[in-house]
Amino acid sequence: MSYDWVDPTRTEIYAADPDDRRELVVFVWYPVNPQPAAEFAPYLPPEWAPAAEFLGLNLAGVSSHAIPEAAVAADNSVYPVLLLSPSGFPPLLLAAIAEELASHGFVVVGVNHTYETTVTAFADGRVVPMNPVAIGGALGPQTGSYEEVFRQRESVCEYKAADLASVAGHLARLNNDPTQLLAGRLDLTRVAALGHSFGGNAALEWCRTDQRCVAAVNLDGALWSEVGRVGLDRPAMQVLAEHREFAVTSEDAVKAGAAPNVDWFEAEKAITFGGWRTVQKRAQPGYTMQVGGAAHLSFMDVPFLPVTDASIVKAALAATRIDPQRMWRITCDLLLAFFARHLNGAPAPLLDGPADDYPEVIIGPP
Repeated sequence: MSYDWVDPTRTEIYAADPDDRRELVVFVWYPVNPQPAAEFAPYLPPEWAPAAEFLGLNLAGVSSHAIPEAAVAADNSVYPVLLLSPSGFPPLLLAAIAEELASHGFVVVGVNHTYETTVTAFADGRVVPMNPVAIGGALGPQTGSYEEVFRQRESVCEYKAADLASVAGHLARLNNDPTQLLAGRLDLTRVAALGHSFGGNAALEWCRTDQRCVAAVNLDGALWSEVGRVGLDRPAMQVLAEHREFAVTSEDAVKAGAAPNVDWFEAEKAITFGGWRTVQKRAQPGYTMQVGGAAHLSFMDVPFLPVTDASIVKAALAATRIDPQRMWRITCDLLLAFFARHLNGAPAPLLDGPADDYPEVIIGPP
């Protein structure tokens, strides 16, 4: 199901109108009992199709594995909640992970961060286009001083973290509203966050500052905000792709177009590796895993989906060296182990060291 929520206390900093309030669309995946005759929802609702068109994805005939507006499963009286923060795209493009987590007894609340996605489609028919400022210039080209650009990225991640705080407040009100399908079914004493890229930074940053967050996971996000400098005092896991772009000299990186200049490259490498190492050291406890052969896109659904010849992700997908199904399984098993241990108090031996069944996983930050 989905909701549109307005936070009257927050200014919309990316809108042309300075009086606009921050408004978010959230998508919620939750456990349901088996319903063999039910029809699955489309993978992307038609009004969100530009998000796929931007990437050059061909979604004709593709459906989700989710049943719209189904009754909540009766297995448990309440379920722990995971706030999911994507980066640059709607959370629907992380559905493979969200559906798997929901199928194991979690309510997953995917936050569409308005203005950072190609379009944001509200229930009343309004469609808001992307504002490039909302993604910190990530689509390039990279210009200006790295200090200015990195401060902009920090601001983006802090605003996204504030979105998670706002959504947590809306969930508390929803849980107390007897007219809502999920009323009384959310265990808000067991709330965690996870996110990809800037969303991973946002998940850790929100958890650093908000006691409502019990634990957090960063999926391959560099840490531009304060959490990368000081860490956080609760359980945190980082699941990282291979970052071979940092294994070259700064001069070669500039020649390859990976950075505008040597100083930029060295600063970005220091912030990226330094942030991951700080979180690993300061979290209580911290877990960091690198997945051999994985790329930044490997955490999204994109590797599963057919792409057009003109797709902007075609080259990145061709360079990825891990099977999408295998990557999805590794990522979900790590997430399920982490949340089982730190939200449900269950054993999770997968977190305790190298496992023979997961030879692709390297323990520790780069």
